[in-house]
Amino acid sequence: MDIGPSKSFNDLDFLTYYLSSSASPNARAPRVTLGDRLISPTCSLKHHGPAVLASPRLAVSCARDSRRLAVSGNSPRVNAATHTLNLTVAAESGSGVDAAMLHQIVGALPEFVFLFDRNLRLLYANRGVAGRTAEALRGMHLTELFPHHLHAVALATVHRVLATAKIDGYLAEIESEDGQAQHFDVRVTPVVRNDHVEALTLIATETTGQVRAERAIATQAQMIESMLEGVAVINERGVIEITNPAFDSLFAYRRGELIGREMVSLAGWPFEQRERWESNVAQSTESMRVEFDGRRSDGSHFSAAGVLSRFEVAGRNHSLVVLQDVSERKQLERAILQAVNREQYRIGNDLHDGLGQELTGIALMLRGVAGRLASEYPPIFPEIEGITKLVNNAIESTRALARGLSPVNLERGGLQDALEGLAMHASELYGVDVTCTHRVKTSKPLGAELANHLYRIAQEAVRNAVRHGQARSIRLHLHGARAKVRLTITDDGTGMPADAMDASGMGLKTMQYRARMLGGEVRFEVATPQGVRIVCECPLEAPGDTARAPTKARRKKSSSTAAATQRSPR
Repeated sequence: MDIGPSKSFNDLDFLTYYLSSSASPNARAPRVTLGDRLISPTCSLKHHGPAVLASPRLAVSCARDSRRLAVSGNSPRVNAATHTLNLTVAAESGSGVDAAMLHQIVGALPEFVFLFDRNLRLLYANRGVAGRTAEALRGMHLTELFPHHLHAVALATVHRVLATAKIDGYLAEIESEDGQAQHFDVRVTPVVRNDHVEALTLIATETTGQVRAERAIATQAQMIESMLEGVAVINERGVIEITNPAFDSLFAYRRGELIGREMVSLAGWPFEQRERWESNVAQSTESMRVEFDGRRSDGSHFSAAGVLSRFEVAGRNHSLVVLQDVSERKQLERAILQAVNREQYRIGNDLHDGLGQELTGIALMLRGVAGRLASEYPPIFPEIEGITKLVNNAIESTRALARGLSPVNLERGGLQDALEGLAMHASELYGVDVTCTHRVKTSKPLGAELANHLYRIAQEAVRNAVRHGQARSIRLHLHGARAKVRLTITDDGTGMPADAMDASGMGLKTMQYRARMLGGEVRFEVATPQGVRIVCECPLEAPGDTARAPTKARRKKSSSTAAATQRSPR
């Protein structure tokens, strides 16, 4: 067998061709030349395993210091340990070849290996197919081995290889006995001798798992591309690596423009404080919900809400964020809460200024009647005094109801006085030490919505500290600087259970909801030396109010322009 300088045996070509030429144990090995060098027919077959690549690779080489033909494989997928086989093929003295060993090696390969002659008749197969043994397949035509739908592509491929003496191949899909589709990568290689194609090797590598994985990935990619929610992958540096069309549209960018940008340029918390949300996601076994103020490319704002999850790629942390535009929902929720607050404020005022004043008038009238009856009808005087006390108690209850429905009065002290009143009332009601301090130096006064929500958060925190934490000391502190407000409630109780957020109660969830309505967040921390610290941070103006401001300005500008147009002469 002459291997020309431009020809080489790939994969198992040499091995399979040798097997077909050494079927007889008495057959002498052919004289093999590599270029102009005569090679002694002593063969060293080396296999280093286990292998992981998709197809085997065998190469023919010659050692300068010995007349040996080395056929070495660098990655055949054989389920065996590392081993080296030294096979004496045939010495010039005429010794025989151990073909059984070679059959065993080739038969252990997961690939289907076939050798055909020029007439496409099978000379050798390393295993049987379709319920027939390898011996039964010998002599069969190529078209008898493959389903009818593969005949055209198989014949076209082998004829090209016969005509060009170049490696070619095709992909095949075959239905298995259980009805499942099996996929193969079929490669056809010419076996050349004296510049003439003597035979063909056909190696079929099953790629069913790979094809299914690729199709699953393609399906998932299509699903993500078609999702109405915005989906993005963010690396550990906070840089966007992947987006779907909905995510680009959500922030009003063209397709692909967001790749390479930092998420902090598009959103506020939690992305502006990368370490915080990375630690939150890393510590949690489940996805975390996020809500923040999103910034579009034109400078407008919207309310975004979604889920943030952490996963690893090549040992590096990544985050998957799925977002929706919830601006309309947030506006509706804010409108409902404002309507509820207005109604509570109205009822509170009615109770205080209406029913409360009427009860006060009744109490005064009873005192006048009691003064006259004390001299005229002394026996009735104690009963009148009892009625007066009941009316006074009703007055106090009415005032308490009014304070509960409308605790913050911006005209009379605002949130600071309301928190001081809460501390004093809680001390009297629960018998604990509740103090309140405040230092507010904001650029503008606190709004009614902000003040009401912060008061309700403080009220719920004080109630939980006493009822669930058995706290004996509670401290309220309100701090405001420039455009941010922070409310801190610290107690010395027993602390918060790890599963407190998963409890059936609505108190903690309501606190978080109120903070999100303000565009802020609530954090539950461990106090020192014991107890719980609840911190609520929020902007002075809710994101929705900030987002609407440019719209009003544009409308005002448009109205002015229209009026000027009407006044301008034709």
